[in-house]
Amino acid sequence: MRHSMILAAVLLSLTAQAQVYKWTDSDGKIHYGNQPPAEGQPAQTLDIPSQPTPEGGVNNVRSLERAKQKLRELRATSRGVPVGELDRPASRKKSSKTQEPVYIGYEDRTRIDSLNSDIRRLSSSTIGNASSRAREIHAAKDELRQIYRKYGIKAP
Repeated sequence: MRHSMILAAVLLSLTAQAQVYKWTDSDGKIHYGNQPPAEGQPAQTLDIPSQPTPEGGVNNVRSLERAKQKLRELRATSRGVPVGELDRPASRKKSSKTQEPVYIGYEDRTRIDSLNSDIRRLSSSTIGNASSRAREIHAAKDELRQIYRKYGIKAP
């Protein structure tokens, strides 16, 4: 069905003609138009076949793809990188996955372990009152934040 409609449209476009009228007015000027002149003026009818649609005009996907590829090549050349590099996202700063791990000194590592142990112990303890345990947990977390801040690490 679809192919027959396309075929019919192509055949009609090949036979389509634009009718143009040519006439000379009273001043001797020659006019052209797609409407006949006013009554009483002789006109010559010119049958001009319409231009068929160029093959690339109907389906220009290939030319669009070629143009996009050429643009990519120009961008790569202007940036001084291979074309394949354009597909990769530009990373201005290194992501945390590719960064080297930060070295934390021995004293600070042992202090971090000790503070984490204290926080776990106080969280599961029932000795003393709840407000004093909460203050100690808060103080331990503050000290952890200070140690991590010293190394430029966000506290977990």
